[in-house]
Amino acid sequence: MITRDPVPVELWGKDHWSTLAYIETCCVDGKGKVVNDRMRTDQDRHPALVGHRVAMLSTSSLYDDTTYPTRLKGEQSLEDHDDWDCATDMEAAGLLKWEGTGMHPIFVLTEMGIQLCAQLRKHKATGGYFANFSPQPPRAS
Repeated sequence: MITRDPVPVELWGKDHWSTLAYIETCCVDGKGKVVNDRMRTDQDRHPALVGHRVAMLSTSSLYDDTTYPTRLKGEQSLEDHDDWDCATDMEAAGLLKWEGTGMHPIFVLTEMGIQLCAQLRKHKATGGYFANFSPQPPRAS
C-alpha cells in the first residue's frame, strides 16, 4: 500500500528525483525561486501555483482536467500527486524548506538535501536515470 502523506523516500521514483534536481538548480541559480510552468501542476489541487503559460493553455481541450500521477519506484504510480506534492514530500523528509508565500514559494535546501542532491548529480553524471536512483542515507551533521 502506498502511503500518500507523505510518500516515503524509499518509494520515490522518476518524478520525485527530477523535481528535486530542478529545485536544486533553482536554489543554486535562482535563489530558490521555481518557474511554475516547469512544475507538473494539478489545477484542482494547487490552483494558485499554475504557471502563466499553462493557465493560458488550460482553455484548450488538450489541457482541460489535467491531473498528474507521480511515477514511483517499481512502476507504481500515485494518482493526483503533482510536483508540488513531491516538494511537500521532500520537506517532510527534511531535504528542503518551503518558504516564501503560498503563491510565490521559495525553496531552501537543508544540509541533508544538499548531500542527497550531490548523490543524485553523481548518479546522473555516471549514466544513471532518475527512475533508478536509490540514495544512501545522508550523514548527520
